[in-house]
Parts: sequence; structure tokens; C-alpha cells
Amino acid sequence: MTQEIIKWNLSDYYSDINDPQIEKDIQNIEKSAELFYQNVKGNLGDPSLTPIKLLEWYKEYEEISEKVFYLDTYSTLLYRINTLDDDVKSFYAKIDEFKVKIQEKLLFFDLELNQISDSKFEELINASDLKNYSHALKFNRIKKPHQLSEKEEQIILMKDITGTNGFLKLYSELKSSFLFDFEVEGEMKKLTEAELFSYMYQENKDLRYRALQTMMSEYKNNEMIFTHILNNILKDWDLECKKKNYSQPISRRNVQNEVSDESVEILGKVTTESYHIVEKYYNLKKKLLNLPELHMSDIYAPVGQITRKYSYQEALELIKGTVAKFYPELKNIVEKLVELGHIDATPRKGKNRGAFCAHGKQKNYGFVFVNYVDTIDSLRALAHELGHAFHAYYIQRDQNFINIDISLVVAEIASVFNEILTFDYLMSTDLSREEKISLLSNFIESKFGTSHRQNAFYRFEKTIHALIEKKLPSTEEIKQAFVNEMELMFGNSITKIKEEYENYVFVVPHFLSVPFYVYAYNMSNLLVISIYQLYLEEKEKFVPKYLKLLSIGSSLSPEEMLSEIGINLDDPSFWEKGIKYLSDKIDELEKLVKEL
Repeated sequence: MTQEIIKWNLSDYYSDINDPQIEKDIQNIEKSAELFYQNVKGNLGDPSLTPIKLLEWYKEYEEISEKVFYLDTYSTLLYRINTLDDDVKSFYAKIDEFKVKIQEKLLFFDLELNQISDSKFEELINASDLKNYSHALKFNRIKKPHQLSEKEEQIILMKDITGTNGFLKLYSELKSSFLFDFEVEGEMKKLTEAELFSYMYQENKDLRYRALQTMMSEYKNNEMIFTHILNNILKDWDLECKKKNYSQPISRRNVQNEVSDESVEILGKVTTESYHIVEKYYNLKKKLLNLPELHMSDIYAPVGQITRKYSYQEALELIKGTVAKFYPELKNIVEKLVELGHIDATPRKGKNRGAFCAHGKQKNYGFVFVNYVDTIDSLRALAHELGHAFHAYYIQRDQNFINIDISLVVAEIASVFNEILTFDYLMSTDLSREEKISLLSNFIESKFGTSHRQNAFYRFEKTIHALIEKKLPSTEEIKQAFVNEMELMFGNSITKIKEEYENYVFVVPHFLSVPFYVYAYNMSNLLVISIYQLYLEEKEKFVPKYLKLLSIGSSLSPEEMLSEIGINLDDPSFWEKGIKYLSDKIDELEKLVKEL
């Protein structure tokens, strides 16, 4: 019997790439953008500009941007599941080029807003008519020192089509083309990367080792191409940072995230100083697995007896039951996502590896992307991405389009919160001590994956960007910088990292697609731990606060948003609380192990 393919229904947007509505929308957007340009350009600096007039223009700008966003989202989602389809690739490139064309036309708006005098700016941001656009104005003002002329910004957009974006397409298509020959129980199989990686979660040590080495061999064979892609994208980022007057490469991301360089440095320092708990855990795991030494192929090995498979439907029901106890509406959102076909779960050739959630149309539902392979880690990933879908739902329900973006600093709040909810639900069920050891081990590993591992990635990025200012790093220098951070994090718990894992540096897409994204995972993870502890203290009284947090979007800065629940991002002791929580979980695991 053929397995059912759980895939997206993208008809919210268009029937297919030949839908005549696409061309109609393109023409209407072009016409609206040109009219907006003719009517508004050169008039934002008028001293007589009123809040009402700016509101009118902002709504026009927002409407055009929203329509472009839908076209872009449709083409991107379609491409993510059809990376080997030439027609889809051509369509994706066409929409990408069109998006840039409209962005060029609208560039003047943010640039001219920053030419408004300080006194006029204060008047506008305090006007009640512009309440829903106040933070957008403030955030744009923050970027003023880093904005170039309109012509320069247009050139950057144009060159990115065949520059950074072109290299990203090459990276994605190359990875998606990989099919791995892998022998299992005497049978040779052709596997996608997601299917191959699932063997990293198997009990059989040899199977895990061969799976990782099979995967690494393909990246080794293509490391020259990956090196070229990485160097070009990173060099492009760094050159733009200098041109735009950022003090260091990471500052550009920090400004976009509305978080200070100091906060990020404090987070990194506290996390790095706690690497000893990672070493402690994996040395404990070595004992639990009864292995003389651990390799990187063992880090996902199951501990204990929870090696059962969770079918996709079982995972959905478990997650729905979990979230319903927290807040019943969350279950309804999951059911609606399923009903609408807004979850793509089945790994298949031509589909990207990984997981994410994209915004849907305003007042509608997001689109969840996972590669579900029946493991407990797949269950965790599904819970994580459904958390993102909750976040997207409440933002799009309560905010206008201009405020649907969220800082990466808070982007993982709902996703990680949902993971912890799922974990606590499972731990509260009638599990044996052995099963609790297994579940707790998996939970600790997932938190390390979101915190300490991402911190190691962040440190690697800092190192390689510093190096690229002096020269283009060689393949060996890139791999060694990555290995150094892995060895620092794992300490003496893992052996032969360089020999068996160095090419994994080319697997991580965030280094390319969103430079310096990774620290936000760590920041969000430790944030959520604190927020979750508030929930445990306040129970149902906390739920309205949490839902409000999810609905804010970018209408407030992360600092403003979090200060309402007493969180200070510049306080090292705050981050240390999150580290202590993880350390306590390891102590809890040690206690359970001793009781065996």
C-alpha cells in the first residue's frame, strides 16, 4: 500500500503557476507601485505633512507590499517542495525578479521618511491616527545611519538577484539533488538527506555511523562548490556591512533584530561559560549507551526504551491533546491547518530538508513545513513548527500587515514553548523510570541543540567573518574553525570530531540564508525557559499574558515587549537562570539513572 503523501494545498494563493490571476496581480501591483511612486515621492519631507496624509500613504504602501508578499510566499513555498522542477524554478526566479523590481520602486519611502525633521517625526509617532505604524516609523529611524542613497540601495537589490540569491539557489538545488545509496539489512536503498539522517536516531551504532559518513561523503565530494558559495555570500554580507556603516558584521543582524550588540555578547559569554554541562551530559550518555567512546554519529542515539515510532497522525493527536489543556483554541488551529492542507510533512525527492513555518494570508493560517519520519525528534519538530503557526495566527489576527514581522530574538518563543508543553505532557503520563530517562535525555539534547549548539554556530560565524575581512578562507580553514567550536562545546565527551564531522559546516543553511540568525535560537530558548517558569507559577492566569505576547508582532520592540513581563536582556543573571534550568534537568536525569 502506498504511503499517503501529506503535502500543501496552496490554493489560498493560486491554482498553479499557470493561473491567469498571477499575471493580473503582477500587472495590478506594477500599476499601483508606479502610481504610488508618482504621487508620494518627494512629498514626505513637506513641513505641512499631516498624520492623516501619512496614514493614507502608509496604507497604500502596505497594500502593495502585502500583495507582493503573497506572490513571493507562493513561489517560495512551491519551490521548497519542487526544487528539481524546471518550470517551478523558472517561476520562482521570475517572481524573485519581480519582487526586487517593486522593492526598487518603493525604496524611496523608508529613505524619505528618515529625511523628516526630528520635530515633525515626534509629532507623527505620537499621533493617534498613526498608532499602528508608530513602531514601524521608530524602527526605520534606527536604521537611518545605515541607509544608503536610493540609487545605491537599488543597485544592491539588483545585484543580489544573480549574487547572493543566485548562490543560495545553487546551494539549495545542489543539496536537494543529493540521493544517497545506503544499505540497510542487505537491501540497497536510495534515500533523501532527511531519510538518511533519520538513521542517526537508530539503536544500531554501526547504522548511525554509516549514515553520517555516507552523508558527509557527499558534502566532501562537493566541498569546493560549498566553499565557493559560503565565501561569496559571507564576503557580500561583510562588504555591505562596511558600506552601511555597521561597526561589525553581526551588528547588521542585531539592528534588524532590535537588540544591542552588548546583549548578544552577554548571552554568548554566559552560554560559552556553561559548556561544562554539555560535556557532563554527553559523558553521562556514554555510560547510558554503554559505549567506550562517543562519536558525532552517536549524539542522536536513543537512550532507554522510548524507541517506538510515532506516526504522523499519532503525533498530531498527541500535540492537539497537549495544547488543548493549555488553551483549547490552539487545538482548533491545528485542526484547521490539517483541514486546509497547510502542513507539508512527507519527505520526498525535490523537497528541501528541514522545517519551518511561513505566514499565510492576513487573517488566515500559516503553512507548516516538516520532514516527518516517525521518530520522537520528528514529533518534537512538528510541535515546534506548530508553535510557530500559533504565533503567526495571533499576529495576523491582531496586527496590520506592516507589523507581522517579528524580531528573531522573540521568533522562537511560541515554538519552544510548545516543545516544552509537549515534553511536560509526556513526562506526566504513566511512564516507567526507563522511559522517563529516555524522554528526559531527548529533551535535554533538544535544548542543547537550540541553545549551546547554536551558540557554537554563532561563535563559528564570528570567527569566519573576522577571517574573511583579511582573506577568503580556504576549505580547510572553514572546516577547522567549525571543528574548533564543536570541540570546545563537547569537551572530552566526543571523539574524532574533525575526522568524522568537519564537513557538517556545509550542511547548516542559516550561515548562508540568514547570517547570524543562529544566536536568536539560543536567545529565544533561554527566554522561553523563563517564560515557561512564569506559567508554572501562575498557571491559567498566565495564559492571557502569553497570548498577548504572541499577538504583538513588530508593533513593539523586543525590549518593550519583554519588559512588560519583567525581562531584561542585558542582565547576565537572567540568562544564567535558563542555564541553571538545563543543569537541573541533567541532575534530575542523573538521579533517575542512580535509581535504576
